[in-house]
Amino acid sequence: MRSRGEILYDYLNSRMIFFMLAAMAIGWVFGATLDPLRVFVAPMFGFMTFVTALKTSWRDLGHIFRKPLALIVIVILQHLLTPFTASLLAEFTLAGHPELIAGFVLAAALPVGITAVIWTGLGKGDVALSLTSATIDTLISPLVVTLVMMLFAGRKIEIAYTAMIASLFKMIVIPSVLGLTVHDISKGSFHQRYIGALGPISFFCMCAVIMINTAAAQSAAAEMIRKIPILFPLSLGMVIFGFVSGHALARLFSFKDTVARSCIFCAGIRNTSAGLVIALGHFPVEASIPILIAMIFQQPAAAMAQRFLTRTSKVV
Repeated sequence: MRSRGEILYDYLNSRMIFFMLAAMAIGWVFGATLDPLRVFVAPMFGFMTFVTALKTSWRDLGHIFRKPLALIVIVILQHLLTPFTASLLAEFTLAGHPELIAGFVLAAALPVGITAVIWTGLGKGDVALSLTSATIDTLISPLVVTLVMMLFAGRKIEIAYTAMIASLFKMIVIPSVLGLTVHDISKGSFHQRYIGALGPISFFCMCAVIMINTAAAQSAAAEMIRKIPILFPLSLGMVIFGFVSGHALARLFSFKDTVARSCIFCAGIRNTSAGLVIALGHFPVEASIPILIAMIFQQPAAAMAQRFLTRTSKVV
């Protein structure tokens, strides 16, 4: 019998769009008054990552390498195709604003967001593939994010790569390794026993991180959006491009339907919460603005993709 905590956790996830947008709205309204809370962002993010990793075992990660093509498409090709496209569009439309260009590249370089797993389940995709892809992409994120930024934005602004890599390890890699290890030591029972308590806490940590980081970027974002209104359609376009490119690559490699659906959500949903933390901690504040705007569009776009997939499956 499922605990009340698990039922609550499922309910919160089913209303994820509302809670994320509400957190952004609160952060936008309160602005700089929430700055004292920024010291809690990294610990909360590490906790979220740990809870997420509890769902997966080291063995699950090994299984995915038996048929690695889908993983290669999701993790490698997307981290080349999307940043390249983001760099070209930003260079063309935002010339003279290197911080914003770097922000678009960073948004494209981020690892797969864990909410891709939720949407994959709703969209009848391969949940195991999405979960392991998100975990692997998270584990290699210090390498991937650093290389992508060096390749596409390294000459635009000065980037403290060592500090950025250290931050990624603290917030993402170490908590992921701990979660995977605890899962294996407990043979999965730790997640089953405690997700009812840990899940809701993790969810509200996510909302708090979004709220605090939105508040930190609010002043610069309001000014920049007023001066450069094209930021909104450009960010929306990049979010849509992620989902569309995932679908196109899946069709190119003739993946079966469930795998293709996973590719769509894994390509379209990036860990924007981590992106905001990285941008605000290691880049000029302007670099956080494209990620902040992408966060507004990402979950609604996922909902539209899920509805589209549901309709097409009914037609078939």
